[in-house]
Amino acid sequence: MALYLRSVMRVEDELAMDCAQQAFENFYEKILEDSLTDIDNIFGYLIISVKNEYLMRLRREKFEVPSDYAMFIPIQDTSSENIFEVLYSKEREKKLEKCIRELKFKNRKFFKLVLEYINENDKETAKMIGMSYSNFRTKKSRIIDALKECVKNSNVVN
Repeated sequence: MALYLRSVMRVEDELAMDCAQQAFENFYEKILEDSLTDIDNIFGYLIISVKNEYLMRLRREKFEVPSDYAMFIPIQDTSSENIFEVLYSKEREKKLEKCIRELKFKNRKFFKLVLEYINENDKETAKMIGMSYSNFRTKKSRIIDALKECVKNSNVVN
C-alpha cells in the first residue's frame, strides 16, 4: 500500500508508511467488527483505503490551525497528569509494576522512554526516539490502555 502511494501518488516514504499503517488498522478494525460486506477484491479495497487515507490527511493539513491557536485534544487519558492520577496509589503502584514487567520487552522499553520524556511534547519525543508522530501516539495509547486494563484486572494487593 505504501509502495502504491510512493509510486503512483509521489508521496514521501514516511507519510506513505503512516497512511498505509492507518489504512490497515482501519481495515483490521472492520474485520474485528465484522462490518466488511460485499468485498470481492481485498487488495483493491486496501489500495482505495490507503489512497483515501492520504487524501484525508491532505485535507486536514490544508485546514490545519496553527498549534499555538488550536484547541489541542490529546488522546483520551494519556496526559502525564491523567496517567499518574489514574495509576498512582500504593496498591496500584504494585499492580502497575507487575503489569510493566509482564509487557513484551519492546513495549516495556518503549514505555520507559515515554516516562523518561513525559514532560516533553509528543511530537518532539517521537522525533527524539526516531518514530513518526502518529506511530508514537498509537503505540503510546495502546500500551497505556493495556496497562490500565492490566492494573484494573490485577490481583496484587498491598
